[in-house]
Amino acid sequence: MDNIQGIKDMEKIIEIDLFDKYDLTEKYNDKHLSSELLEYIIEQASFVTKRDTVKIVINKKCSMEQDSIKIITDGLKQEYNKSLKLYHITNIRQLFLLLLGIFFLFLSTLIKEDVIWKEVLLIGGWVPIWETIDIELFSDLEGRRKRIILKRLLESEIIEK
Repeated sequence: MDNIQGIKDMEKIIEIDLFDKYDLTEKYNDKHLSSELLEYIIEQASFVTKRDTVKIVINKKCSMEQDSIKIITDGLKQEYNKSLKLYHITNIRQLFLLLLGIFFLFLSTLIKEDVIWKEVLLIGGWVPIWETIDIELFSDLEGRRKRIILKRLLESEIIEK
């Protein structure tokens, strides 16, 4: 038991070798982080546990004018903000589906006779409610995980060699 509590936090180092400026930036916009590099950083950080700290080490193998630390930091911030925006849009969609489902269920209660329209409204009300539940429980798991990883990467130390 004492050995488990005595374990120190591990430091996960993500090494990036830059051979030219296109390893760092997009081909047509040298101010934006390369999408391939961003995917690589996120993939490497996905293996980090909660107790581990992350350090990004940039190994420049050539001379470059760009500030690689700033480009990587800005790219991570943009991806995090994009993920938050998608989360916000998903929340609005969930709210709309929930209200639509409740509205259809309410309409089905107003019909007193046992007709097909009552059943259609009843089923039509439950479908968007279940879709809301499905989005909350299952569909946003990947987005949630990505936001956690990006937040940890933004808090990490980035050094250049």
